[in-house]
Amino acid sequence: MSTVIGAVRAARALSYENRLLLILTLGGAVAALDAQSLFYLSPFVATSLGLNNTQIGLVSSTVLLSWSISGYVIGRLSDRSGRRKPWLVATFVMFAACSFLSGLAGSFAVLLGARLMMGLAEGPVIPVSQSIMIRHSSPHRRGFNMGLVQNFGAQLVGSLAGPIVLVQIATTLGWHAAFYIAGVPGLVVALLVAAFVNERAGGSSGPEQSPKAAAAVLGLSGLVRVRNIRLCILISCCVVAWYFVLLAFLPLYCVRVLRLTATGMSVVMSAIGAAGVVSALLVPALSDRLGRKAVMIVFTFGGVVASLAPLYVGNGLGWLIGLMFVGCLTLGTVPLFMATIPLESAPGGAAASATALVMGVGQILGGFLGPALGGVLADRWGLSVPLWMATGAAILAGLLSLRLTETAPRRSKSS
Repeated sequence: MSTVIGAVRAARALSYENRLLLILTLGGAVAALDAQSLFYLSPFVATSLGLNNTQIGLVSSTVLLSWSISGYVIGRLSDRSGRRKPWLVATFVMFAACSFLSGLAGSFAVLLGARLMMGLAEGPVIPVSQSIMIRHSSPHRRGFNMGLVQNFGAQLVGSLAGPIVLVQIATTLGWHAAFYIAGVPGLVVALLVAAFVNERAGGSSGPEQSPKAAAAVLGLSGLVRVRNIRLCILISCCVVAWYFVLLAFLPLYCVRVLRLTATGMSVVMSAIGAAGVVSALLVPALSDRLGRKAVMIVFTFGGVVASLAPLYVGNGLGWLIGLMFVGCLTLGTVPLFMATIPLESAPGGAAASATALVMGVGQILGGFLGPALGGVLADRWGLSVPLWMATGAAILAGLLSLRLTETAPRRSKSS
């Protein structure tokens, strides 16, 4: 009997759904590592290139602007064509090359151009990956699967391991080498997607119809008319602003205001990654059982803890790490408002388009304008101002979550 049970478990582990989940989760991890690398390397880059806070905010947010544009454009094209895999392979190759280009930067202008191109390359990764994943996800684990694809690998590699590894490389070999090394895994993932993702594999009974039909039913105006999608766009603006303002300015606040060492700063930033890893498993799984809305309300309001902790705890490293971990469990809501809730709310499920729209507007208004404005205000009134901005964004996200309509299959008849 135990042999039979073991064989069944092995077969389940090797199912196409689980293989796809593993590859796309790894892809999300690599994309996050390349996109976030500049945040952790900003103290080194700012010193080397002589950048002020405004310039740091601009190069940090530029990637999100181009990311948003390409995410929607390519997502829309993939919906219309019904082809996802070729776009995904191309994006991983392109952003690996852009990471190398970031390492070659010797001036603000070159670095800005490299990050602009990085965003163009990376934009389609999550929308296209999620549109593939939802088609092959069992309904009872849809939120869990999509949470892993968007958040688990991204937080484990991009936010938890990334700060420690990249700062260590920058300390020993220089920040240029850190960018070169960060780009290599993108080429590996491109090969894995090309070899193992099968677009012809049969999907489960998810909310998505054929991609061509979905794209014909819902265009941009149709998506915006869906109440939950409108709310998710606004929530996306708030949570993305909260997150990227923290990423852009918390390292500088730790080093320049709290007087932590570069190693101490990297440990604080890794606490964000640790919270992201745990929340990527916890929050979407809770939403499958308890409902999307309740989970969104609790964890979006929780982001206030992370943005206020550096202001009130100071350089008490243990307390700072603990509170950053608790507050950053908010990150587990990202796949819910960017993918799961919009896709469960959109009639016909124009998968990549719906996800890219929510992500794109959030990245432009929250991710691009948030750090850029934070940099200007920090130059004028100090590095504490961006942290107060993040606090306000978390509160507003919680208030907007109160107005969501439930979509979880176990809690609603709408799925």
